[in-house]
Amino acid sequence: MNHPDSNQLKREITRFVKANPGVKQFEVLASDICGHFFGKRYPLGKLASFAQEGLAMPASMFVLSTLGEPLDGLHYGIDDGDPDAHFYLVPGSLCLTKWGNRPRAQVLATTCSSDQPSYFEPRHVLQRVVEAFAARKWQPMVAFELEFYLFQAQRDDNGLLQLVRNPKTGRVDTATVLSNTRIGDFEEVIDDIIHACQLQNIDTGAISSELGPGQFEINFNHHADVLRAADETCLFKRIVTEVAKKHGIEASFIAKPMLEHAGNGLHMHISVVDSKGKNIFARGNKAHPRLHQAIAGLLETMPAAMSFWAPNINSYRRYRGGTSCAPVSLTWGDENRTVAFRIPLAKQGAWRVENRVPGADANPYLAMAASLAGMLHGLENQLDPGAPTTEAVTGRDENLPLDMARALRTTFDSEALNNIMGRFFIELYCRHRSAEAAAFHNFISPREYDWYL
Repeated sequence: MNHPDSNQLKREITRFVKANPGVKQFEVLASDICGHFFGKRYPLGKLASFAQEGLAMPASMFVLSTLGEPLDGLHYGIDDGDPDAHFYLVPGSLCLTKWGNRPRAQVLATTCSSDQPSYFEPRHVLQRVVEAFAARKWQPMVAFELEFYLFQAQRDDNGLLQLVRNPKTGRVDTATVLSNTRIGDFEEVIDDIIHACQLQNIDTGAISSELGPGQFEINFNHHADVLRAADETCLFKRIVTEVAKKHGIEASFIAKPMLEHAGNGLHMHISVVDSKGKNIFARGNKAHPRLHQAIAGLLETMPAAMSFWAPNINSYRRYRGGTSCAPVSLTWGDENRTVAFRIPLAKQGAWRVENRVPGADANPYLAMAASLAGMLHGLENQLDPGAPTTEAVTGRDENLPLDMARALRTTFDSEALNNIMGRFFIELYCRHRSAEAAAFHNFISPREYDWYL
């Protein structure tokens, strides 16, 4: 079975080997439902044959738990005999990593092809939604913004995270938003993160210190290749994690690592262009009605999309408490950072919507797929979002499922998401996350004895 892009991959391999004669190994990576990479490490000599023929790995890897374990009731991994799936290397993803003991190559893999669709691979789910736009001669333009924390590598005596110490002063870091001094104090690790991104052809933008101590945000530039944008965001998480280890600290994309400090968000900026490259959300210097239709679709599907934007038990802590900046209402508005869906200030007709709801623990493929599905639903049905919110939003919308069980039930029942993202995947996803939640709660903590003994 030949890879449809094998010739392109061969050219990429030839250029890579010539430019990096000291590299002896490469890693193959694919992303599971939880947004974690799995794969294998091989001698570099295998790369050319994989480019031509692909490789095999267990299909069940896509649906393991966060801990990498099979989940009850999914059928895949044990009951089905754990068969292999055929993987193809992703053209354009071959790159260099340098955080280990020696430099290595790295390449992404996917099961998606015209003769072998994989309905439970997250990358395929996003591809399916992008193809729905393409059928209407539309192309989404997207950009991710991702927040993360840096912590001390050593936990405290209770196993809890410890705030990172400033590398320049040795003192515990304090929260100073948009502080260039903080960026300068952490510049060694941040510079290494940016350098690793450059080696992997990840086009980063602004760097900022955020509301939490040790919290930073790095933005990515707008991308016409939605799959590549999601690839880069997943790879970025790995880069930050590995570079932090190299510096003797720990990075975290957990949605709410500490109750008393701000959570981590994954914001997504989305516009749509037509076959001529024209922004369909723009009418000269004014917003086109289609922008409001897309936002209306996001609002209507927001309750059902919550399980993709907040996929874990911890995710819902980000939406509660006085330190939360996360939207908890079905709202939209112009230049209003307290709403769920914000229209940023548009320069030269660059109209777009920013989805401010997802947490940084969300799977970028699925978070974007759910967002685009909602927008497509609004565009196809010419929905009306109602009046924009012009003041700060402080209340919580009771129609929004802010616990995991309710969110998954809402996802399961969503006609719009089932139609666009695929019924098979929606059912599997809801079973997967429900099974992991059940496994998570099957545990007695010391607090139960302290409170109820």
